Amino acid sequence: MPISLNTMLALTARFHVSVDGVDLGGWARCQGLEVSFNPETQVDGGNYQHETILPGQIKYPKVSLQRAINKDDTAKVLSWLRDRAANWVDANKSGGGGTAQIILFDAHAKEVARWMLRNVYPDSWKGPDLDAGSLGVALEQLVLVHEGFL
Repeated sequence: MPISLNTMLALTARFHVSVDGVDLGGWARCQGLEVSFNPETQVDGGNYQHETILPGQIKYPKVSLQRAINKDDTAKVLSWLRDRAANWVDANKSGGGGTAQIILFDAHAKEVARWMLRNVYPDSWKGPDLDAGSLGVALEQLVLVHEGFL
């Protein structure tokens, strides 16, 4: 089926991430927007036509975000991480995990798709590998865990 000339395609390089209203900025890479339903099969005695399919444990992988470090967006991420770390153990203060939004845009900055993740927690953050012998771009990586899509 041909694409309409009026259809704007989503660009994989144009997306923004926020958690509970905290704008974590734009990112260069997002991996892990997946769900696995893991159905299980069972053989029933006397049924020779098919296996019975039963629901399995639904699993959501970690979402990994990566980008070049910049002053404003990296500061927002580090502030959000400090807040999460300060309230990590006290569930009454932290209110549990947050809700994350990953919004994908087209070439005209119009929203094409939105993924909302429930009960989001930081899994890890990694800063750049610093090496005076190279001319690479300083990258940061944020990994989030969640309990599924809303």
